[in-house]
Order: sequence, then C-alpha cells, then structure tokens
Amino acid sequence: MTRFLAMEEPLLHSLYYFYLRDLPPGHAETIRTAYEGWADIQYRMPPCLHWQEMAVRRAPRPRDREGYTLLGRGGAPLTRLHAVEMNAESIAVLKACHALLVEAESDGVGPLARALGEIAEHGRNTVDDFRRVVDVLQLQAPPRLLGSLRRAAPAGRATAISLDGTQQAEYEAFCDRIVRTLSAGDRFTYAMHRALYF
Repeated sequence: MTRFLAMEEPLLHSLYYFYLRDLPPGHAETIRTAYEGWADIQYRMPPCLHWQEMAVRRAPRPRDREGYTLLGRGGAPLTRLHAVEMNAESIAVLKACHALLVEAESDGVGPLARALGEIAEHGRNTVDDFRRVVDVLQLQAPPRLLGSLRRAAPAGRATAISLDGTQQAEYEAFCDRIVRTLSAGDRFTYAMHRALYF
C-alpha cells in the first residue's frame, strides 16, 4: 500500500487538483476518470488500509478485518493480505491514463508534459511508479490462498488464519511477485520491500 500512496499523492492527486484546468479536454477527462477509478479502488481496500477519505465513493466499504492475524508454519506471524475485488473498469481507466502519461512524457511538449515535469522535479519517476502499481493491481492471487483470505472474518473480525505448508509456499511466491513488480529490478528496493513479507 505504501507504493500506492506514494504514487497517488504526487501524481493523480496533483494532476487532478492542480493541473486539470490547464489540460486539453480529452486529457483532462482521462485524468479525471483515472482519479475516480483510483478512488474506487482505494475505497474497496479494507478500512485499516485507508489513509484519507477520497471524494469519490462507488462501492460499499469492505468489512473491518483489522483484527485478523495471518500465521505461517509454526505460528510465525506473516504480513496480512486482504482479498479485494478489483473493478475491471477502474483498472482499464488507470491503464488508459498511464498510456496517455507515457505518450506525453515521451513527446515532452504540451501542458501535460509540463505538468509531469513539474511533478517529477523531486527526483521521482512517478509515471513509472504508476505503471508498477497498475501491474500489481492486475496480479492474480493463488486460488487456495485467496479462498482462505476470503473466509477471514466473514462477520467482521477474526483472530487468526493459519496457513498450511502449501498455502505458505503460495503466499511467499505471490508476495515475491508483488515485491519484484514494485521494485522493478532495483536490488535495494527489492530487499526493503521483501523484508515486509519475509
């Protein structure tokens, strides 16, 4: 979630609130739709992962699973995962927005390219961060592991879910895919992200 927040605040938030009026109508509409799609995705996240209230709300809030604990072999605590149904339309508008941003960044001219340049002045490649986040949102969790997580706290809170050996192997492989996607070949970033899960 950290990478999601790091992407949204400087990029979509800034484009939506500070640059939208300066963009051509087609670009502004793509940015607006992507921001609404991002808001829909964030709103579907469990309450324990929300960091701010967004203006757009389309889905019911997920049940509170803040009390759930994920345990591996021998009772070792693991970083919690949350099963969240992603809206395919929201993912599609984020992908369309990313394609627009890549094109503007590549062209290097026009209001959108200037906005991206100003946003990136702090030394971060926010467009590439955006790509990585969209890639992670499209990862499919292993079905057995996903089934266990969906059974967590059906009526609210749960105390613990213990993974068997097969599920833990799936958990580790899935978390590694997330970390590799977010880190994009940066060994230091990979090591830092990996430490969150292993």
